[in-house]
Formats: sequence, C-alpha cells, structure tokens
Amino acid sequence: MPSKKERNAAAVALDAASAEGPVANCSWSNNNAACANTWFCLSKAVMGQLTADFEAAAAIKMSGLAFWNSVAPANREAEAGAIAAMLTNSFVNLIGAEYEPGQNFASAVLAMKAILSDGNKTVCELAAVVDEQHHFLIGEA
Repeated sequence: MPSKKERNAAAVALDAASAEGPVANCSWSNNNAACANTWFCLSKAVMGQLTADFEAAAAIKMSGLAFWNSVAPANREAEAGAIAAMLTNSFVNLIGAEYEPGQNFASAVLAMKAILSDGNKTVCELAAVVDEQHHFLIGEA
C-alpha cells in the first residue's frame, strides 16, 4: 500500500504534467527522452501495447492500447497498474533512468496508473507524467 508521501508525490507529478505553462506539456517530440522511451516501451516490439509509429502514437488514447478491455472494466485498474509497474521498471532497470527528487517506484506507478486508467487520456499525456516522474540520463556524462 503506497504511503501518504508516495500518494502526494504522485499527485504533484500529475498536477505538473497537466499544468498550463509556456510550452504545452503534451509537446510530443522524438528529442524528448520521456516521449521516445514511452513510445518505445509501449511499442509492439517491447510491451505490445501499440502498433502506431512514433508520430501517430501521441494522439492514441489509453482506450486504444492493447490492455484496454471494454468488456471487463472491473479489471482495468489492475491492468493499468501492471502496465505502469512494467513501464517504470523498464525506464529504471533497462533504460537507466532515475526517479526525480521526491519520486519513487510507488509514486510513479500511482501517477501513470491514473493516466492509464482514463480512456480519454493520450499517450502524449502519459509521456508528460513519465517526464515528471523520471530523469532520463540520455547524453549525460
């Protein structure tokens, strides 16, 4: 069970990812490591959740991912949590990301699960939350 601190950290990341700012938080770019890694991990080659190319993936709604089951909505939250756990494990253990200050496995899963459970949210919105939770070390020495 996530602690109050972890729930708060997830809430902060969700708020930051959806906040208005000088640049739209859903700025989909292959130069953004969170976008590229979210697409890569969800892709057919890795987790099999989407078959779209990078450009088209931004607008795909969570209800369009392979795990989404409209026949058994009671299972959706558990499945979204499993996908969120696989994503953060992939980012940290395979890609080498670190958690942003104040974030950890539990807060990352909670935040991503909230997006994955909402059929109207997009892959781009998921990447914005991923970006708030994870620091990708691409190109850093």
